[in-house]
Amino acid sequence: MTRLKVGVLGASGYGGAELLRRLVTHPFVTVSGLASRQFAGQAVAACWPQLAGAALPAFEDAEAVIAGCDVLFCATPHGETAPFVQRALAAGKRVVDLSADFRLAPKDYAAWYGPHPYPEGCARAVYGLTELHREELRGAELVAVPGCNCTAGNLALAPLALHGLLGEHVTVNVLTGVSGAGRSAALGFHFPELNENARPYKAGGTHRHTAELEDTLGRVAAFGRQVKTRGDFARPTVSFTPHLVPMTRGILATCTVRPDPEHPEAAGLSTAALLERYEDFYRGEPLVTVQEDLPQTKAVSGSDRTLVSVRYDKRSGTVTAFAALDNLGKGAAGGAVQAFNAAHGFGETLGLFTQGVWP
Repeated sequence: MTRLKVGVLGASGYGGAELLRRLVTHPFVTVSGLASRQFAGQAVAACWPQLAGAALPAFEDAEAVIAGCDVLFCATPHGETAPFVQRALAAGKRVVDLSADFRLAPKDYAAWYGPHPYPEGCARAVYGLTELHREELRGAELVAVPGCNCTAGNLALAPLALHGLLGEHVTVNVLTGVSGAGRSAALGFHFPELNENARPYKAGGTHRHTAELEDTLGRVAAFGRQVKTRGDFARPTVSFTPHLVPMTRGILATCTVRPDPEHPEAAGLSTAALLERYEDFYRGEPLVTVQEDLPQTKAVSGSDRTLVSVRYDKRSGTVTAFAALDNLGKGAAGGAVQAFNAAHGFGETLGLFTQGVWP
């Protein structure tokens, strides 16, 4: 099979580095170009010592990267990414976008981010959560990679959405590592501020990933697992609160719902019955493991796997679902490469890391 030439914009960020770590091992990929304003003209090792010796080109400008590739990965900030995507699509390239620019419909994007810089592109985008959009991803010219928190929350809750067990209100609490904030320095991420500390942020319904959670869960509830339409549908109300904790990598999502006891699927709820439904839902998925033990972030560090589990509290009538993943792996670069594989008909785990790193 002919190798695809792949370019990466934003290759000097954490997400970009993790993309490179996967793409250099992919048997059907040649990394043809890397862009970074800060490191333009320098070798990769100047930015990423861990990649010294890898067969990677030096950093150059974005336009040269776009011109020289078949597929463009964008690991650039939201708002700044859409113009690159527009130019790449106009030049006949395929795009895998890790920013938020094409995850939502234009009207929803406007409500959370502001006016969309390229609204026409949204109709061409496929949401890149492969477990829920595998069929839709086949042949996709523009993949919108989900946010890391959304990947965790949606994988934890999708089986409940399918069975009508979300109830009237969904609560998603996430513990997240500091690498999710990116590589730029800021006071709140300074070691003395972060170490031995934990704090919520963007609470009270202000975090932009809330829209992705509501959108995906509503679509699964309305249309089933493999979504093939963006028609009108009811969305659940999600209360989402992330918490920054002093670890480099990882997301642990704890999600609580109270199913309607009158719903037919609510009869005979128990932890064992829920685990069986989760196992049925994720059977055959190469990167999602359903387990009885509660998941922990260390078990997925450095990998592209997600661990999920679920519990039923008979006393309160609530279901609590859990998911653990690496925010830079399955939550970003790993999820992007998996969706890229699905779009191009490659084996889904090519270039990915199916085992974590412990300790």
